[in-house]
Amino acid sequence: KENVITTGTITMAYNEGSNGISLSNAIPMEDAVGKQLKDDNQMFDFTVQINIIGKTTISYEVTAEKDEEVSTLENDKVRIYLEKSEVQDQYNPIIEPSSYIPLVKADSFGAKEGEMVLDIGSTNKTATLYYRLKMWVSKDYELTEESKKFTIKVNVYGSDGVKVVSKYTKDFGEDNSNANIPQLVGDMIPVVWDEENKTWVKSPTTQRNYYNYDNQNWANAVTIKEEAKRAEYKNAPIGTEIKMEDINTMWVWIPRYSYALKGQFGYKIDDTASEPSKDTPGAFDIKFVDTTTTDKGDGKYEESETAEGNYYTPSSFCWGNTCDDEEQRSNSGNKELSGIWISKFELTGTIDDIQSKPNAKSLVNQSISSVFNSIKERMNGDNGKQSYGFDGEQYDTHMIKNTEWGAMAYLSQSKYGKYGNSNYTGVNKEIYINDCNGYQTGCSKGAPGTGATSEENSSKECLHKYYEEESGTGASTTGTIYGIYDTSGGPWENVMGYLSEGTLISSEFEKMPDQKYYNSYTNSKTSIKGDAINSDGTANFYGDNQGFLTSSYPWFVRGGHYIDGVLAGIFSFYNGDGGAHYYATSRLALSAW
Repeated sequence: KENVITTGTITMAYNEGSNGISLSNAIPMEDAVGKQLKDDNQMFDFTVQINIIGKTTISYEVTAEKDEEVSTLENDKVRIYLEKSEVQDQYNPIIEPSSYIPLVKADSFGAKEGEMVLDIGSTNKTATLYYRLKMWVSKDYELTEESKKFTIKVNVYGSDGVKVVSKYTKDFGEDNSNANIPQLVGDMIPVVWDEENKTWVKSPTTQRNYYNYDNQNWANAVTIKEEAKRAEYKNAPIGTEIKMEDINTMWVWIPRYSYALKGQFGYKIDDTASEPSKDTPGAFDIKFVDTTTTDKGDGKYEESETAEGNYYTPSSFCWGNTCDDEEQRSNSGNKELSGIWISKFELTGTIDDIQSKPNAKSLVNQSISSVFNSIKERMNGDNGKQSYGFDGEQYDTHMIKNTEWGAMAYLSQSKYGKYGNSNYTGVNKEIYINDCNGYQTGCSKGAPGTGATSEENSSKECLHKYYEEESGTGASTTGTIYGIYDTSGGPWENVMGYLSEGTLISSEFEKMPDQKYYNSYTNSKTSIKGDAINSDGTANFYGDNQGFLTSSYPWFVRGGHYIDGVLAGIFSFYNGDGGAHYYATSRLALSAW
């Protein structure tokens, strides 16, 4: 008999457009302006064409290579921005504006030391990938009489048959969730977890090397306290360890989405989940949307219906004084957001040095006004730039609002959060409780809260730290290390949700701040869509605490206390007086537009 081997054919082509970038007499500009450059000499178009006949996989890497001989402008004074599309002229960001960050070593694709990785991907089908590159001078550059120049060329490398990824990046695989790319503010540094060395390392902002919401790996970023260290990390190569002692805050990105809850308790995601009930609720239907989409459905639908037409885009993804009012949300003063940042851990540090880090004591015994004012004054404007590296006028760091807590809760209770993580089954799909009675952040009991006594839910030591799989990571909103921690147990968390008929005495506010900083409730308006209180029927999900506001206790507190046991959880809510208590802390949120 004849024995025949037939190979498939693989071709890969790189094609340059006729245009190139040439910015003569360029002056420094804001990133928001640079991203909008559109003249022929302000952008460079190129395509990568991949043709596959047979069964194989092509992996590809796009890089920028600096011309060292002619380039005199410093790496951190140039901004590079790449967009990509599989349909011509429908581009989406692949990396947010970045300085030139060279590889410290050659990688396995063929990119040489000194090149900058712009994109990495794989495909097993014929495809045409359209790219658009833009560059401009950083707004931080101070003009001098000396003329300077920065020149790069684009390289594309390919490897067939196996998936190859640079050793300096982490490959999360293709994220088909349509989640908006994280909007980094100032010198926020994107990070991924180095499992081998148990450290956080600097990540490229290319999608598959930074996050994958399909696989419950949400995007993470950190800020650095000392300005000198901040500059050092900013110019460090990809893969550099970001030392915990240099970090002052850690953040997780919640992309803008619309949601709808099926029936009374959501839908059963697969056989790893229990039948949906109040004690074991099912999943929210969630779709990620861009800022042009603001769905206005009921946020819930009957068993016999479909989610379409019922989706609602929470007001947490809007920044302004009338965002919670559905009729006034479109007012010109409001900003629709592509997502929000939530601090990865509860507040730590001191009231004069706000931090959010693991393995530290939660910042407790502070009134709501004390926390609110400290965040507002120390983390925005010149103070925010000096101590955290935040920059510009298109962001606001603040004490978390009740609706922002709800945005985090609903995403966790979806296929993109811990509920969708197949490593957890049945009752363990609920976020594990932090039962450390010393209020140590990032701790886990290794199980959800049980019972309702301190003896059953109190540990003098941190039983499982946040990076331990899966007893520790089970305490995050994703069941992976990339989620948000301390949302069940530990101390209660004060949020900016207030009953307008209530007293301000204990909170120490002389008057309430601008409406954009808090959610307003009345005796007749006891919930807001998407706040995980009860507008969508989520009260008492997982058997969590429920306690509505009163005039004497007009502030919402979330998450439950460790001694609450089964009553603690991300859907737990109760009322507080807003005063300074040893059993209450809070959390950060950041809006950028």
